[in-house]
Amino acid sequence: MQKEDILRLASLSRIRITDEEAKSLLGDIESVLSYVSEINEITANTEITKKVGSRFNVFREDVVTNEGDSNTETLLQEAPKRKDRYVVVKKILQTD
Repeated sequence: MQKEDILRLASLSRIRITDEEAKSLLGDIESVLSYVSEINEITANTEITKKVGSRFNVFREDVVTNEGDSNTETLLQEAPKRKDRYVVVKKILQTD
C-alpha cells in the first residue's frame, strides 16, 4: 500500500488528511493488514475443527418501559432545526 492509496481512500471516505497523516497511517494500516494475514493463516488450517456447544435463544417478553412521548420534547430541543414535532433536515434525495 502506498501513500497515494491512503489519500485516495481518505478522499472516497470524505476525510481530509494531510500528507504527514497519510504517512503515519501507512504504518498503522500495514500493521493491521499484517495481523489480518496471520489470522487468515490460522483459519486456513484445515486440521482445526470447529466445535460448537449447545446453542439456544433467550427470549424476553416485549414490554414498554416508558410512556409514549415522554422523551419527544427533550429530543426535539436538541435538534438544530425543528418544525412542530419534527426535526428539519437537509434534503439529500432528488425526486424527478
